[in-house]
Amino acid sequence: MAEVVTRTAADQVFWLRNTVLITVSQFFAQLAFSSAMTFIPFYFKELGVTEHRALSLYVALFSIAGNVSFCLCSPLWGALADRYGRKLMLLRSTLGGALLMPLMALITHPALLVVHRFVLGGLVGTVTAAQTLIITTTPKKNLTLALGSISAGLFAGIMAGQFLGGIAVSRWGFFTTFIWSGILLGVSTVLVLFCKEDFHAPAAGKGKVLSLKVPRFGREGLLLLLFVAMGFSRDIDGPFLPQLVMEVMDNSWDALLWTGWINGLCALGGMLSGLLLGYAAGRLPLLKVLGVVIFTAGTARLLLAFAPSAPVIMGERFVQVLAGGGMEPLFQTWLAGAVLAGDQGRILGWSATARSAGWMTGSLAGGGLAVLFGGVHGLFFVSGLLYLLLIPMMLLISRVIPPPPPGRGKNATAKG
Repeated sequence: MAEVVTRTAADQVFWLRNTVLITVSQFFAQLAFSSAMTFIPFYFKELGVTEHRALSLYVALFSIAGNVSFCLCSPLWGALADRYGRKLMLLRSTLGGALLMPLMALITHPALLVVHRFVLGGLVGTVTAAQTLIITTTPKKNLTLALGSISAGLFAGIMAGQFLGGIAVSRWGFFTTFIWSGILLGVSTVLVLFCKEDFHAPAAGKGKVLSLKVPRFGREGLLLLLFVAMGFSRDIDGPFLPQLVMEVMDNSWDALLWTGWINGLCALGGMLSGLLLGYAAGRLPLLKVLGVVIFTAGTARLLLAFAPSAPVIMGERFVQVLAGGGMEPLFQTWLAGAVLAGDQGRILGWSATARSAGWMTGSLAGGGLAVLFGGVHGLFFVSGLLYLLLIPMMLLISRVIPPPPPGRGKNATAKG
């Protein structure tokens, strides 16, 4: 029998407080991660990887390593969240990052950097942990707004990190940047401590064995396939944007600053996207909103393959992220509508695994295409086509699992 979650009148007040605290916490967490991770291709060059094909391979391996460990560990963290509380899992992810990120400053060999990413990927996962805590503490009618707020916070952090990280790396180097990343994750951890969760552990005899059961293939399984496809299509070109800028700018060192500016502006688009799409999905049919944003974002990505300069890349990437940056919370709302209360941690853990499996295979495919094409322009064209294929897949799945009506969820959270 599913866990029954109750909420007192006083608890109702805390969903807004939790949303604000977690949004700010995610801002600092993503500020920390993006300050360092955005410029990893440049760090590999600093570690001695200068040949183009070798650089593409290492960038792909770096991305794959984090996704493999994240994919393997997410179901475990989800099961532990259902057993011991979702707030504890969010603390684990931010504190783990705070301890591990500064260690990147001590790495002197590119292979060790890949190994470190594998360990880090298995321990963190702040976005999934934050979304799970929000879903389990927010009234149904406020869920889309709360998830949109979290999305805005993380994109704001990405924007700030990619902009400030480019300046920090160019002026003070990677060592200082990695140290500050750890400190910022420590700030994120402190903010989570003030969140409230009215969590009740399973009764005696229940939950002694962690539930890592794979969701039945059907309603939940179909939505998880959609998460795999979303992760694949969105991440197949993600690690290679700095290389696109470098190719367009003939490997000029100014490409580092342009990469920071482009990603920073795009993160602003993602922040606005989270707020706008969260607002729209609360008032319009979810499928219509998703169809428009996927078509717009996919078309903009196709055009990136023909971008002749860094400013054009900036404009096209901004349109892409403004349209599709807030798409994931909409899929999370759809999934939450098909999940019983008390099972959110397990299912959202598997959704993180599904998304990470898409990221992993996307990065692998992207690296292979970049090597095959001898550059990344063709990769961006292929990625745009794959992005557009999400539309027919989404429409087919909606025939089996209709999305929740605007502003509503189904069994996703406790009664509001």
